[in-house]
Amino acid sequence: MIRSLKLAAGRYAQEHAKLFVYTIILFIVGVIFGAIVVNALADGQKADLFNYLKGFFGLVNDNHIPNAAYVTWHSVATNLKMLGLIWILGLSIIGLPLIVVLVFLKGFMIGFTIGFLVDAFKSKGLLFAVLAVLPQNLIIVPCLIIAGVAGIAFSLMLLRSRFSQNMPLYPRFLSYTALILMLGGCLVIASFVEGYISPFLMKMITPHL
Repeated sequence: MIRSLKLAAGRYAQEHAKLFVYTIILFIVGVIFGAIVVNALADGQKADLFNYLKGFFGLVNDNHIPNAAYVTWHSVATNLKMLGLIWILGLSIIGLPLIVVLVFLKGFMIGFTIGFLVDAFKSKGLLFAVLAVLPQNLIIVPCLIIAGVAGIAFSLMLLRSRFSQNMPLYPRFLSYTALILMLGGCLVIASFVEGYISPFLMKMITPHL
């Protein structure tokens, strides 16, 4: 079964290679743009964000943070809502540009977060980003990119079906939905990483910030 899944994944990646390249580039542009925006912030805005982070790090050091179960289920809800939104947008032609926006915004948020941490705390900020931001996003970002590609591909297929009466939509709808459900399972795993592993790693670096 694992071999079949690998073969199916390989065929899917090959079939939509251009969309994957486009979506990955879009995400990277979002990351770069988010990092650039950090430098455009006024000194007062940077100071406010810096003070907020210092306060948050103080709470982490004192163990005054939400428990792991709360963080996990809040993350599950957030991630699945995002995935569900992409699925819904992919079911319509007009949803295509909104999927593009979601992918870009995710990159922007990650770029801004890492950019500000590095700007404020230098190498220690980068270490914090690696320990606290990277682990769950190693799962979330690929899932978002795959979901984005699937949503864009299905939306484009709907557009092509307007000009072709022989294009079977239902089987592709089932495949699209099945893929989204599998990605949802991966996002649940990412949420447990965010709730139980990232806070532990976070506590290792916050005393030094």
